[in-house]
Amino acid sequence: MREITLSKRLSAAASLVRSGAICADIGTDHAYIPISLVSENRVTHAIASDVNEGPIRIAKENIKSCGLEDKITVTVANGLDGIEKYSPTDILICGMGGELIVKILNASEYIKKQGVRLILQPMTSVKELREYLKNGFNIIEEIIVLDSNKLYQIICAEYDGNKREYTDAELELGKINIAKKEPLFYELHKRLVEKRKKRLNGLMEGGYPTECVETEIKELESII
Repeated sequence: MREITLSKRLSAAASLVRSGAICADIGTDHAYIPISLVSENRVTHAIASDVNEGPIRIAKENIKSCGLEDKITVTVANGLDGIEKYSPTDILICGMGGELIVKILNASEYIKKQGVRLILQPMTSVKELREYLKNGFNIIEEIIVLDSNKLYQIICAEYDGNKREYTDAELELGKINIAKKEPLFYELHKRLVEKRKKRLNGLMEGGYPTECVETEIKELESII
C-alpha cells in the first residue's frame, strides 16, 4: 500500500476530524487527507470532492494505489452541492481563499445540520471568513501552523444559530488563539502588526488619512 505523508498544514487540519466520523474533503486535489484518515482508521468513510476533473482523476489513481476504493467515495461537485446524500459529519475545506470558502458555505444549508463540524483552512482573507462565521457558528477550536515559513490559521466551527461579537483583532487572530497565546501566535501577531505598519507608512508618504490603520495597530498591540 502506498504511504501518504501530509504537510504540516494539512496534518493540523486533519487532526480536528473526529474519530469515527464520515469525512468530506471539499477541493480534495490529490485526496491526501481522505487517504490519510482512512489509512489510520480515524474515519468510517470519506468523500473526496473537487470541482475539476483533473484533480479527481489523480485522486482516483491515488486511492486505487492505496487499495481504498471501498472506503473513499470520489465525486465531482461544485463546493458542497449534493453533499447531503453522503451525510458527512466532518467537512474539511482547505487550501482555498477565505472569500471562496465563504461563498461555498453560504450556498449550503447542510452545514447548519446539528452535529456537522466544519474544519476550514483559508489561504487568505481569514478575517472575512470569521466575519461570516460569527453569524451563527460557534468556533470551537483554532490552530496556527507554520509550514514552509508560512503561517496558516485553521478554524473548527459548528452551527448553533447564535450571533457573536468580535473585535477587529479577534477577527484577524481568533479569540481562541488569543486566549491560548501559543508560541506561533506571537509570530503571527508580529507579522500582522508589521504588515499594518508598512501600510501606515505608505499612507503617510502618500498624504492619505492614517487614523483607521493607527487604530488597528493599537488594538493589535493591546492584546499582547
